[in-house]
This record gives sequence, structure tokens and C-alpha cells, in this order.
Amino acid sequence: MTLRKILLASTALGAAALLASPAFAGSAAASQGEIDALKAQVEALTQRLDDIAIQSGNDIKEIKEKQDAVQIDFKDGKPTFRTGDGLFTMSIRGRAHLDSAAYNLDASDTAKLATLGSSTTGLNSGFNFRRAELGAEGTFMRDWGYKMNFQWGDSGNEKASTIKDLYVSYNGIKGVSIMAGAIQTFMTLDDSTSSNDITFIERASAANLATSLGAGDGRMSFGARGNTENFYGSLFYTAETVGQANTSNEGSNVVARTAYRIKPMEKSNIHLGLSGTYAMDPAANGGTAGQVRFRDRPELRVDPSRIIDTGAIAADSAYVVGPELAGNIGPVKLQGEYYYYSIDRTSATLPDPDFNSWYLQASWTLTGEEYKYSMEEAAYKGVKPSSPFTLGGGLGAWELAARYSQTDMNFNETSVSAAGGIAGGEQDIITVGLNWYPINNVRMMFEYLDVSVDKRATGGAAVQSIDYDAIATRLQFAF
Repeated sequence: MTLRKILLASTALGAAALLASPAFAGSAAASQGEIDALKAQVEALTQRLDDIAIQSGNDIKEIKEKQDAVQIDFKDGKPTFRTGDGLFTMSIRGRAHLDSAAYNLDASDTAKLATLGSSTTGLNSGFNFRRAELGAEGTFMRDWGYKMNFQWGDSGNEKASTIKDLYVSYNGIKGVSIMAGAIQTFMTLDDSTSSNDITFIERASAANLATSLGAGDGRMSFGARGNTENFYGSLFYTAETVGQANTSNEGSNVVARTAYRIKPMEKSNIHLGLSGTYAMDPAANGGTAGQVRFRDRPELRVDPSRIIDTGAIAADSAYVVGPELAGNIGPVKLQGEYYYYSIDRTSATLPDPDFNSWYLQASWTLTGEEYKYSMEEAAYKGVKPSSPFTLGGGLGAWELAARYSQTDMNFNETSVSAAGGIAGGEQDIITVGLNWYPINNVRMMFEYLDVSVDKRATGGAAVQSIDYDAIATRLQFAF
């Protein structure tokens, strides 16, 4: 019943009451029958108003029940639950990355690898679930957020069956998120891009080495990140990763990142950024407190062997810092980063070592999809096919990409023993890739890698030059 009808009924009731008043009863024209009829009308109107009140109450109750009911949607294949009042949300997230690789190296290169202490059997071809993750994220009481993400896949067994993210956040300040817990701390452009969205099967060594000092998956962290329409900034205090044996004091690090986005024209973005970590009490890569170690696999992780490796270095502190640069015009994107790594040795008689690494990559969506940029992460999002694949229909999205990366982990390597030199090795990798996105949730990746490593053998012997190539694929499903 509408408000208008209620008002009309009330007016009629008032008029009936007035006509039934003692003044009217005393009128010579009134009769007892008319009075009784008016009383009957009053009673009928009263009953009608009671019915209206009951119906209105039922309508309000029904509306409230609908508001409180749990709502479910599956946008982009991601199950999301939310209460009708919006106080609680939960999205189920998952991903599976199945990799394969075929390494092509001759017997002499395999023998050289053994002298480096990185592997006794060479690089082994095969299959590997690089990632198998399941988790959830959402909000509660509107201003609070949470995320939990559990990892079962990896190269080797270092991070298998572990926590990647498990934290709570306060988001009551517009554009700012204050976070605490186990976090994949934000450091470098490459690492800030989701593994579902990175252009290549593996991130460049420059980024992997940079995040190893105080960032990376599952770091116990406290800090905040925030952004405006064009500016991003984050600052975190971090300790060790989840699950690391606490045999000594945990490391203490400060991790910071900032970025600015310029939009020179429609469908274009320019990213300018800077990332850095300062380890004031280093214990990097799961090592002993007071030691720093930089090492990485050759941008492919089906085989867990690492070739470039500085070994453990006794250190009072260390830092890594470097610029980020990226830009796109529609379906064409360029991206590059450079990082400088420096260690303050514990020994006062040995020189303090430093290293550097960088990469430059380019990609092009052959089917014309525009690269999207997210200011919240200050990173690019993944490619979404404008015409999903169907038999006799769309082709999905196709992406062509190439990358060159160079890493120098040597320091005074010609005199390893006498002058505190470090023979971590030099690594150059050329990668060419072709990616196919048939639908939003599935991606197939095909890569060719040409790898060249120069590294001194254990004990400071002659430099070993190792050259090989590899073919790699990934089948990716994510929601």
C-alpha cells in the first residue's frame, strides 16, 4: 500500500470521526441509522489500516531478508561471495602453472657445470608444476581486508607446501592500505606484476636477485602502500620468510617502492619507478644471520640448479636499488629495470663487493589487445582476448615477446682468495616467446632461451664458458 493511499484512508477516517461527533449527533437531520452506518465505515477503515500496517511490515521484512541474503557471482570464473549488507566478501582464488623444458647442452658443458658446484648431472629436462596455489581474499566490516594464499608447486622443494600470503589490511583511508602478516612484499616492477600476467615464463634474474634480499613471497612484513590517480608508493619493514628455521635472530629489512604514471595520449602509459631494499641485519635467502647470498636459476625453473651464485658473504648490511621504466602504446609495450647490489662486509680488511643486473623486454599483441595498467599495483595487467577462442569463431589473443637480460655477480674475481674476490659469474640470456590466450582463464606459453654463462670453477681455477639453449612451455589456468 502506497503512502498516498494511507493518507487518503486516514483522511476518510478523520472525516467519519468528525461526522460521528456529539455536535453532529445533536443535529435534527441525523438519524440513528445514519450514525450506525458511519460507525460501520469507521470500523471498516480501521480494519483496513490494520491490514495495511501488517502488509507494510511484511514487505519491509521481505526486503531486509533479501538484503541480508548471501550473493554469489562467478565473474571471470572467480567465485565471489558477499553478504547483502556488504559487510563481508570472499573471493576464491587459484592458479596452476605446468611447465616443461628441454635443455640442449653437450657433454663438455655438463662437465663444466659439475666443476662449478651448481649441479653434478647437468640441467635436466622434464615437467614441473611451477605453481599450484589456492586461497581466498576479501573484506570484512567494509574497511578491513584479508588475503590467504597457499603454494604447493615450485622448482625444487624450497617453497613447496608453504604460505605465500596470509595477512590482514586496513583500508579505511582512501587509496591507502595498511598491511601486516606474511606478504609477497612489493619490490621491482617485474615482481609486482602477478605471475598470471608476467610476459615470460620466469621473471628476469635482475628482479629475482633484487627481491631475494628482503622481499619475495611470504615475507613477515608490516607496512603500507597507497596510490592516487598517477602516483604509487609503498614502504614495509620485513623479516624472514614463513617456514624458515629460526636458528638465530631474523633479518631486518626496509623495502620501498615508488612509481609515477604518465598518460601522454589515449591508450598509452609511461611508467617511471624506483625500488630499493636496505638489509640492516641481513639474513638473505634463508641463510645464517649476518650473511648475504645472491644466486638465481637461469630464468627457467624446471631444473632447480643455480649457476650464478656469489656464495655466502659475511655482512653487516646490504642494499639493492634500481630504476623501473616501462611504457605502452596500445598493443605494444616496452619494459626494463636495472639493479645495483652492494654489501658492507663484516671484515674490515676485505673490500666491500658490488654487483649489477638489468634486462630489457618488448612485447606486442598481434591480435590488437591493448595493454592495461593498474595504478593500485603500479604494474601492467594481463592480456584479455577481445575475441575468445571458439571453433569456427574467435582466435583468442596472441602475443609475441623478446627479452635480453645481463647479470654480473663477479667482484675482483681474478684474485678470489687473496683480495676477497667473488666469482659469482656472468650470465647473458636472450629469450623469445609466443603466448596464446584462448580465454581469460587460460594461457599457453612457448619460449626459446639462448643462455651464456662465464664463471670460475670452485677454488678460483680458470673461467668456464657454458653455452646452451632450451625450449620451454607453460600451460596456465587461473581464476
